[in-house]
Amino acid sequence: MAEDVAALGQRVARRFIVRGARPKPTDLASEMGVELIHQEAPPPAQPRLRSEYRSAPARIILYCDSIAELGAAIHASQRFDMMRCDLLEVHTAHELFHHIEFGQRFGPLTPQEVETAAHAFTQELLGLHFGPTEFSELTGPEL
Repeated sequence: MAEDVAALGQRVARRFIVRGARPKPTDLASEMGVELIHQEAPPPAQPRLRSEYRSAPARIILYCDSIAELGAAIHASQRFDMMRCDLLEVHTAHELFHHIEFGQRFGPLTPQEVETAAHAFTQELLGLHFGPTEFSELTGPEL
C-alpha cells in the first residue's frame, strides 16, 4: 500500500503546482487560513519534535531549536542537496499535508500511511531530490 499512498501524496501536491511553478508552503498555509507559529523548543515529552499540525484552530507549529539542530546535522554530514532547501518550508509542507488530509479524509489510512503520503507530498511540492525521511537518518525520527 505504501506505493499507492506515496502516489496519493504526489497527486495532492500536483494540485498546487501550476505550469511548473511550485508555491511556497508558507504562502499556501496563509491562503488556506492555517496559522504558522514559531516556538523555540518542543514539548518536554517530545524533545526531538520539529513540527506539528493542530486542527482546532488550524495551525502549524514549527519548533525552531529542533529545526536548527537538523540544519547543523545537515551541514556536519555535508549533505549539499539538503543544504539547498529551506527547512522551515519543508516542515510547513509536511504539516500542510496533514491539514489537507484532515479536511478531506483520503480513506482509511494508518498513521504510518499518512506520514508516507505527507513525505511524498512534501517531496513533490518542493521538488526535492531526496526523501524527507532522510532527515531522520541524520537526527532520528520526528518530523
